[in-house]
Amino acid sequence: MKTPTLGAVLRPRRILALSLLALAWPMGNAVAQSPSADTETNLETLVVHAMSVHPAIRAAEDRVDAAQAAISPAGALPDPILGLGVTNFPVSEPGFDGPMTMKMVGIGQMIPFPGKLDLRTRVAEKELAAAEARVQAARWEVEQEVRSAYYQLAFYDRALEIVKNNAELLANFIEVTQARYGVGTGAQSDVLKARVEASRLAEEAARLTEQGRAALARLNAALDRPSDTPVETPRVPERIARAAVADSPDEVRFASASLGARALNSPLPSLVELQDRAVRENPTLEAYQAMIAAQAARLELAGKAYLPDFNVSLQYGQTSVGSDVVSAMVSVPIPLHKESKQDARVAETRALLSALEADLHARKNEVRAEVARVYTDLEKDRAQLGLFVKSIIPQGRAALESATASFQVGRVDFLTLLDNQTTLYNYETAYFRSLTSFAQGLAELERVVGAEILR
Repeated sequence: MKTPTLGAVLRPRRILALSLLALAWPMGNAVAQSPSADTETNLETLVVHAMSVHPAIRAAEDRVDAAQAAISPAGALPDPILGLGVTNFPVSEPGFDGPMTMKMVGIGQMIPFPGKLDLRTRVAEKELAAAEARVQAARWEVEQEVRSAYYQLAFYDRALEIVKNNAELLANFIEVTQARYGVGTGAQSDVLKARVEASRLAEEAARLTEQGRAALARLNAALDRPSDTPVETPRVPERIARAAVADSPDEVRFASASLGARALNSPLPSLVELQDRAVRENPTLEAYQAMIAAQAARLELAGKAYLPDFNVSLQYGQTSVGSDVVSAMVSVPIPLHKESKQDARVAETRALLSALEADLHARKNEVRAEVARVYTDLEKDRAQLGLFVKSIIPQGRAALESATASFQVGRVDFLTLLDNQTTLYNYETAYFRSLTSFAQGLAELERVVGAEILR
């Protein structure tokens, strides 16, 4: 029986290797394979579901109900006081027949000084506004959590696909090395090295699988459902992927040829515009502003504590002899402890108002810094993705294609081929890691700003 030549053994293998390589990295935008419309729909469905079931949102909404219910009592008069009694009741000869004995019934009403009830109502209304703003803040936080966990799950899912594609490609390399070794032109160390690399990919697949389960549990926790509830084919929506990087390498442009230059055609508004918008629309800042308005009303109310509340009472007295009598009285408190009570309360309320204003100022600075941090991270991700699409991935793929062809005709050793294959795997994984980082950063930016960024 005639021994097959090395060329006959390797020729079909080379065709298979290149076809597997095409699976490992498609032309153009790497996310073009994603079912973008279905992905967008599935993700938005998950977000809507989380909004309806997340306990943090339900708790915030319950606090709104509580604040709403507090408005009516804040502006209501105190309950009137009904009194029943007896005056001048004789002790030595008990009875109601004495000329001085009188059976009494009376009613009293405390009437706050004009303006106090309106201020108390205003405090309650501003506290309601703060509670409503906290609901919006909770919604943005939950939405970011859902999107971030979903994108992380999408990364592990896509990274696992890359591992599997590279494992198939490596299996082809193992066949080639075994064929070489079988005809005496290859080294056994190449076969062993290929198998070690295959084991490493198996370990990587196991790691990604477990990390994917953890990401799925995190997502399902935000959706208030069992941790192992599956999610169908998670992917970064194409709308976001196209905002992150151009669809074609030819469309990728940079601000300059210098190192560290940003990618052009950013879909994001300017940093200053985003910062100003965040200061206007961030729901946490809106809650602070409502709390400040409520505290300002409390300060005004504390200033009216010097003004007396009126206690008006009317009594009817009945005697056994003579005519019945009617008594009326108006009483007011005397502020004998003005410095230790009213003055101190005004000082306390003013200090708390000043503290809230300082907190708001500090929080505005934090929001501006947070927007700047996320914004620069997003631009960094865009620059990295642009480099991956425009040069790094195509060059890595070309290097592997060249090494594959050269290896099959004996021009390079197996370690060089394996190194090129591993390098391309790392580039592919890093691409999707940057894409995930961009998508997660966009969700974080929208939470901080309090509004949708991409239209």
